[in-house]
Amino acid sequence: MTDQFPLEIGADPKTVVAKSNDLVRGRHDFSTLEQRIFVAMVAQLNRETEFPVVEIPLGEVCELSGTDKSNLYREAQRLCDTLAGRTIGVHDTTDEEGTPRYTSYPCFRFCRHVKGTGVIQAKFSDELKPYLLQLKKRFTLYLLKVFLRLRSKYSTQIYELMKMRQGVSRLEMSVKEFRRKLGLEDKYSRFSSLRTRVIDQAQEELREKADVYFTYRIRREGRTPKRLEFFIKENEDVIENLQEEVSSLEEDHESQGLPGGGQETSPPSEMGPKSVDAKKLFLSDRTQEEIDDLSDPDVDRLYEIAREAIEDAHGDASDTYLESMTAQKMEAIWSGT
Repeated sequence: MTDQFPLEIGADPKTVVAKSNDLVRGRHDFSTLEQRIFVAMVAQLNRETEFPVVEIPLGEVCELSGTDKSNLYREAQRLCDTLAGRTIGVHDTTDEEGTPRYTSYPCFRFCRHVKGTGVIQAKFSDELKPYLLQLKKRFTLYLLKVFLRLRSKYSTQIYELMKMRQGVSRLEMSVKEFRRKLGLEDKYSRFSSLRTRVIDQAQEELREKADVYFTYRIRREGRTPKRLEFFIKENEDVIENLQEEVSSLEEDHESQGLPGGGQETSPPSEMGPKSVDAKKLFLSDRTQEEIDDLSDPDVDRLYEIAREAIEDAHGDASDTYLESMTAQKMEAIWSGT
């Protein structure tokens, strides 16, 4: 099997998107272009404790995503207006008892366009700090360039969900929950339309363009579709192409004496989230009763089995990535999935 593309090593930090899993599962009404701009802005974040003002050249987003930019600059002001009004709804818990809550957060404090520049400047709302800054557990990483390849906004949302569960290789949810996550409660009322226009289209796009793809199974009660079971797979051909692109870029940099070739670059620990502890991450998802039933040797043994399996599959990835995937593998072994 081809090794997983090492997201933190060999990739410019501004090409890697890091989002908390709560935000990945969040609900929003972004258009496809707005999704691309939002994610490109997230990729601009590094390890700040405060949100900086980020700048996105609209032409670059269009070029990377294959979007027509003929009218884009004229639309920049409208984009600022719509982006400034967008929200993301997040389901999380209020306390140690796990009381559920739903909160809708404004995405930006402001969005700005200076005429003639083709650049949108923005600053994220402080309320999003726990979901975008200093991430140490329960976060998802992926390459911006892969996200921007996807044409359907539903494909991008499904892609994020698949990346979130990549280490477990499986995602199951009710059809109702799937509709809610994608904002499809009032669209494609017939399941056959939902399957054709959303699920199958995303499956085809990810298989062609993304580093992960999926197969799926429909669970029915009688003839009524009730649950969706996704099986997540690594797309070896796409991963190989990504690795070749990075190798080619490194060779170009080396021939020009630029960082990324033979020159010294930033250490991996400075390229994105770090300090992930798979054991702590696994235990953070356990109830107190489950923790009481787990001895330290039990956790150590579970970690060793999971880490060995992840290293066999992704040995060249960074330690941050390996620990994050190990935590997911521990969860999969624990739950028997």
